[in-house]
Amino acid sequence: SHWRFIAHADLLRDTSSGQVALLATPAEVSMRLAPPLLAKGLSVVDLSGAFRLPATEYPEWYGHPHESPEWVERAEYGLVELFAWPKADVRLVANPGCYATAAILAAAPLVKRGLVEGPLFVDGKSGTTGAGRKADEGLSFSEVSENVRPYRLGRHQHTPEIEQALGRIGGRPIRVSFTPQLVPMSRGLLVTVHASLREGLAEPVIEAYRELYGKASLIRLLRDRPPETAAVRNTPFTDIFAHVDARTSSVTAIAALDNLVKGAAGQAVQNLNRLLELPPETGLVRRGTDR
Repeated sequence: SHWRFIAHADLLRDTSSGQVALLATPAEVSMRLAPPLLAKGLSVVDLSGAFRLPATEYPEWYGHPHESPEWVERAEYGLVELFAWPKADVRLVANPGCYATAAILAAAPLVKRGLVEGPLFVDGKSGTTGAGRKADEGLSFSEVSENVRPYRLGRHQHTPEIEQALGRIGGRPIRVSFTPQLVPMSRGLLVTVHASLREGLAEPVIEAYRELYGKASLIRLLRDRPPETAAVRNTPFTDIFAHVDARTSSVTAIAALDNLVKGAAGQAVQNLNRLLELPPETGLVRRGTDR
C-alpha cells in the first residue's frame, strides 16, 4: 500500500487520517503550526530552524522570541546518523539545517575521538536554493553569476546548531568560526572543516571515520579524492573525506551533499522513516540506479 499525503488544513480538521506532519515553512510559521498538530496527537518533522536551539537563543540567532518554548525542550534533533532516539517517545523532530548537517557530519568523528583541540574553522559554500525561493535582488542571475559572495559572517543561525550538536557528541563545549558563502550554482553544498590535531597521526583520524560511519547507508567515505557537489546532486548521500597535514599538525575534513535532499527534504524523509520504523533509505534510494 502507499502512504497518503494530506494537506495541513485537512489534518487539523481530522487527525485520524494522518500520523506524521512534515512542515516546510519558515521558523516563525512552524512555531505556530506545530503545537496544534502535536496537541491533536500527530508527530511532526519540522524542516525549519524553529525547534533546533534552546528557546533563549532565538532572539539572538533568529531575531525573534520563541512562540512555543514548551515544545523546544521536547524536540529531538533529527540527524539520524549520529543521534539515536526511541520512536515511541518522540513527537517532534527538528530537521537539521543544511550547512549544519554537513559540518557536523564532517567534524563528528574528530570530536567524538577527542582528536582535535581549539576552535573549528568551518567554510561553507552553497548553491542559491539554500536561500529559499523568495524574490531577492541578491539572488538574481546578474548578482549571482560568476560571483562568490560570503555572507552573515559570525552570525549565521547554523553556528550555534553546529556547536550544540558537536558539544553533545564530544561531551565538551565546542566553538565554531563559520564562514558561509553563496556560489553560482542552483543546488549543492560543500563544507570544509579545519582543526588542529592533538596528535598528528593519520591512522587514528581515518579509523575514527570508519568506526562512526562504517554502517551508515547514506554516507560515503572517500579515500583517494575530496568530494565534489556534482557527485551528490539529486541524491540523499553525503560524501566525506579527511586529510591530515602532518607538517602543520592539522586536519581538514570535507563534506558534500545536496542541500535540497540530505540538507532538507531527504533528511526529513529519513526522520519520517525512523518515526514509522522503516529502513532509513526507504523512498530515497532506487536500487540499481543509485550507489
